[in-house]
Amino acid sequence: MLVHDDLTEIVLRAQAGESAALSEIYRRYSGMMLRYLYARVAENELAQDLTQEVFIRVMKWIDRFEYRDEKAFRAWLYTIATNVLNSHHRRRQLLSTPLDSDNDDSSLPSSPDSARLVCDRVAIEQAMQQLTSDQQQVMALRYFADLSNSEIAGVLRRSEGAVKAIQHRALQSLHRLLSHEAEEAPRGERATPPREPAASRSTPLRSVALGHLEPHSGD
Repeated sequence: MLVHDDLTEIVLRAQAGESAALSEIYRRYSGMMLRYLYARVAENELAQDLTQEVFIRVMKWIDRFEYRDEKAFRAWLYTIATNVLNSHHRRRQLLSTPLDSDNDDSSLPSSPDSARLVCDRVAIEQAMQQLTSDQQQVMALRYFADLSNSEIAGVLRRSEGAVKAIQHRALQSLHRLLSHEAEEAPRGERATPPREPAASRSTPLRSVALGHLEPHSGD
């Protein structure tokens, strides 16, 4: 049986409330959701908790999902995961306090290179949070679900031109936010470090990330 036909049957059974079908969906897609969420939060236990929350929402809402094909189904899962992630960030912001002076410093990065990587990851994550919900959704479907702009347009029921415009504005915002963050670093942190041998130098994480978030030709 073709994968599409197989998944169609599974989704229909899940929509009818069959627990075995819901378990099969979890078995097939939980790993994919876990990898996506871990890439965004970099905490294994938290990523697992958020993955569980994703599939709780899947169970709750699958009867409203209009199945078309496997790519659309994956896009729906990524949309739920993005919403769960946004909810988590809002909860964390509400619970966070401005005074953290009593924190144990033993968990801080032990080398300048490690510290830069952590700072770059934080900068990218904070910049992503400042995008609009439409922009975050399009970026998730484009770069994690690996859908084309025309496929995203079908999932979101918007024109392909609108999707391209949202993606373009999102990329511009990320570049602007990260460039602004770099310019506002303390003067001492912007000092040019000693030059390392070419073989040992690595590209900053934010440059790598933005390099992968460039529009693909022909989309």
